[in-house]
Parts: sequence; structure tokens; C-alpha cells
Amino acid sequence: MKKLVRVLVVMVSLVAFAMATTAFAADEFYVVKEAAGKMAVVDKKPADEKSVVKGPFKTKAEAEAAMKAAAKPKPPTVGC
Repeated sequence: MKKLVRVLVVMVSLVAFAMATTAFAADEFYVVKEAAGKMAVVDKKPADEKSVVKGPFKTKAEAEAAMKAAAKPKPPTVGC
């Protein structure tokens, strides 16, 4: 009986660990601007919130597309 309880506790622990790991391993990508002004895609949220240009994105491809769009020079506005 004690062996059955141990096996159940181990199994429940493994399932809980697996669920928590997948929840925390969810990939998020951010477009950041480094100190030198270069933009890059990173897979972890930077500690310095000011360096984040855009994000989070679910895929790296989305983040790269956003980085390219942000890097394009904007045409000057004509007006007053």
C-alpha cells in the first residue's frame, strides 16, 4: 500500500511539473534596441523595459517582420 501511495505521489508530481514547465516555456519574442542603436530580436523579456521597441510576439518571424517595419525610415510629412 505504501508503495502505491509513493508511485501516485511521484506520478502526480511529474504531471504537475510537466504542466508548469510548458506554461513557463511559452516562447515570446521581443524587438529591442541596444545601446548602440542596433535593433535585435530576443526570446526573453529584457530587464530594462525602455529597451523594448515592440512585443511580445508569439513567433520569431512575427518579431522579425515588426523589426524590419520599425527599421524602415518613415517618409517626411508635408504640411505646416
